[in-house]
Amino acid sequence: MINVEKFSKAFSDKNRIKIIDYLSAGQRNVSEIADKLNVEENLASHHLRVLAGLGFLKNDKKGREVFYKINDTRFVNLIRDLKKNSAFKEILMRALEEE
Repeated sequence: MINVEKFSKAFSDKNRIKIIDYLSAGQRNVSEIADKLNVEENLASHHLRVLAGLGFLKNDKKGREVFYKINDTRFVNLIRDLKKNSAFKEILMRALEEE
């Protein structure tokens, strides 16, 4: 079942939400993400470590560069867990109807 505290931590910062949105178009390295967010690379790296540590991102090393991508399996499991909670289920169903 979902750990609400971890979920809250992952999405408590608007930059982390922006990172997830940006990575939905494909994998990116730290420099690209920092540029997109208009932040220093060390701050982008911190946000990426938090998201990856919670299982929301995977990384792929290519030489000296690390590329991050969304962990689809983690998000599918998250949605399944949220659907088990009646309050979240109602919110999810309404959101799906709006699209």
